[in-house]
Formats: sequence, structure tokens, C-alpha cells
Amino acid sequence: MSDPVTNKPDLDDSTNVNVDAAAAERENHMFTEGAEPLSLWVILGSAIVVLIGGGVLFGGHVFDYKNFVKKGYVREKAPDDGAGGAKPKPAIAAYKAIGKKVYDSCSTCHQPAGEGNMSFPPLADSEWVTGPSMRPAMIILNGMHKPVTVNGKQYDGVMPTMGDGMDAKKLAGILNFIRNSFGNKADKLITVEMAEDAIAAAKERGSGPVSADELNEKYNRDLKGAELPMDTPVDPKTLEPATAAE
Repeated sequence: MSDPVTNKPDLDDSTNVNVDAAAAERENHMFTEGAEPLSLWVILGSAIVVLIGGGVLFGGHVFDYKNFVKKGYVREKAPDDGAGGAKPKPAIAAYKAIGKKVYDSCSTCHQPAGEGNMSFPPLADSEWVTGPSMRPAMIILNGMHKPVTVNGKQYDGVMPTMGDGMDAKKLAGILNFIRNSFGNKADKLITVEMAEDAIAAAKERGSGPVSADELNEKYNRDLKGAELPMDTPVDPKTLEPATAAE
């Protein structure tokens, strides 16, 4: 009797298939091991090492500025580069620019537009501001107490001293600012030398706030010092005339 026909592989065929599959898997692992994609950081690090190494090998010329500019190129100077410093400005503009920064600490009482309030007098249209220049200088340096009358109205606010740490340049700046702002127009520029006259007078007097009576009796005069036309070009930082700074 013949054996019945069947589609099932015999034992030898099944064993051969399993062995072949295992061998193929081992071979594939051998070829792919170590072929994983490199990290981006490894690539970048290697590139940097190559660049630095190349620069060293070629005498540092890889990073030489001369290799990246056109032959004969000359770099232009910055606007404020060199001994010339900042561009000169008319004296009154340069002084007022400094004074405006100083006035920021005064605007709380006297207001941004110099109109004053119920306790502190206005700086706009004030004879105490545009009158003899020693008086407002002494008020700034020493402070002021007791009532003061401005434009027929009395004010009782006590002004603290603003002179602590104030040098002649800042004092000249604030004086020129208040005397030429808020509609005021002074006929003379207050120079740094004139401001030094006020600082000397304040030191001689000693500390303590001044009063309106004291100002009228002892300091009712203009500041002393060499005059300078308001339109004279000066260095905006040093306030020195431009002709003298060159």
C-alpha cells in the first residue's frame, strides 16, 4: 500500500528552514552592527577639530582677517572715533541737555512743565529764576525754607538741598535749563566757571537752607566768570569750546 499524500513538510525540511533563518539573522547583525547614524554633536565636534587643526597646520592663516577682505581695503572710522570726540553743539543746547537730566529729580515738586503746585512755586515766568543768577544757584545748592512770593502768590513748601554731589557742570546745566525753558528766556549763558563761583559762595556760607530775605540781602547778584556766547560750539560732554578742544 502506498503512503498517503500530504502537504506537511517532513522533519528534515522544517529543521533546515529554522537553521537557515538563524544564520541569515546572524549575518545581518554582523553587517549592521556599528553602522548606526552618528550623533549631530559628534559631527559638529569633529568639524570644529578639523578647522582648528587646519588653522594650526597652515600657520593660523585660516582665521586671518586679511584673508577675508579685499586687498587695499581701509576700514572707515566710527562717527565719534578719534581725538575729535562727539560732534560739537551750540553751548546752550549742550548745557540744557545736561540740565534736563538733572531736572528730572526736581519735576516732582515743580512739575514737568515748571508750573509748580499749591506748595512749591512755578519756575515758569518766575523772577527768582530769570533774575540775578546767584539766587537760584544758592537755592539749588542749599535748599530753601520760609515763605517765598512768586508772581504775587506766597508758597510755603520747604525745598531740600540739591547740592550734595553736584559739580559745577551739573549746576551750570540745571541753571541754563530752568532759565531757558517753560517759556523763560535768559540773556546770558551760565558757564561752568560761573557755577564754580556759586559753589564757592555756598561753601563759604555753610550748610542750611536759605530764605528769600537772605537771598535778597546777600546774594542778589549775577554769577561771576568769563562769558560765553550761547551759540558757541562746545563739546557736549566736557562743555569745552570746540576750538579749544581741538
